[in-house]
Amino acid sequence: YINYSEESSMCTALALETKDGYNLFGRNMDIEYSFNQSIDLVPRKFDYKDNVTGEMKKTKYAIIGMGTLFEGYPAFADGLNEKGLACAGLNFPGYAYYEDKVIPNKINLAPYDLILWILSNFETVDEVRKEIKNVNIVKKPFNEFTPLPTLHWMVSDKDGNSIVIEKTKEKLSVYENKVGVLTNSPTFDWHITNLRQYMGISSLQPENTVWNNQELTPLGQGLGSMGIPGDFSTVSRFVRTAFLKSRINTVSDLERGIIEFFHILNNVAMVNGAVRTPKGKNDITLYTSCMCQQKGIYYYNTYYNNRINAIDMNKEYLDAKEIKIFNYRDTLD
Repeated sequence: YINYSEESSMCTALALETKDGYNLFGRNMDIEYSFNQSIDLVPRKFDYKDNVTGEMKKTKYAIIGMGTLFEGYPAFADGLNEKGLACAGLNFPGYAYYEDKVIPNKINLAPYDLILWILSNFETVDEVRKEIKNVNIVKKPFNEFTPLPTLHWMVSDKDGNSIVIEKTKEKLSVYENKVGVLTNSPTFDWHITNLRQYMGISSLQPENTVWNNQELTPLGQGLGSMGIPGDFSTVSRFVRTAFLKSRINTVSDLERGIIEFFHILNNVAMVNGAVRTPKGKNDITLYTSCMCQQKGIYYYNTYYNNRINAIDMNKEYLDAKEIKIFNYRDTLD
């Protein structure tokens, strides 16, 4: 299972719309270890046990996504349902806060339950926004061997609407996400404020200028985007992803959109050895996902297999009784 709190896992999520009306959603999973991940297809009316209340629950919609089957429970890192609603959980250390107790008359969920609850019950961001206020996120690990993940979530629908859900000590917040980007801590509203520091960055080559009678010329070519942060910190990745998304002008159709989507996230992907954790391990971008929300297709590639793989949930039997597992392809083929 994904132990987000064990080391320094980091991630970047992105939503992108093509000019011919397709919406794409996905993420980089930046982490220093494999979590036995696979692409899992959860059918409609799938029975599972709520780990907080002990109640048996049933999914309304079929879901496909990256995750781990954990004692028969589908723990998703990101996913998409048959109605085009998508969600991803990203690390939120130092800010995530969960309640100690179940609250009567609330929807009591553990943090690892939220993606499954959202994708199995709702079609749109508006539906999630209305119901999330009734949710109580409870501090209950899956079992004694599994630390509690520290998460916040990005949710997007096929109409291009996005929100960010964050539970801090102060409150449960739902932010409208017009930028269509999420990384890690601090809070989402802080990241939006921080973008204002980079308003002057341009993709154009700088022009000659004069300072104190001294003419200055650009130092070489390719100076568009000069001044944009280039490191792998959560703040820098947010700025870089938002800037690149705002500048692309070739997303004419779905195929081009998928290509640009992977290029943008590749620009904030972690290369082996570039970022080391406090325990001396290397953070890498374990995989990148990209979901077509209209077509129900889950695209992904991995650190060790950069070919884009695709799984179309609509070619599968969505009324099956069991979860179908698709192998995680992590070698060149």
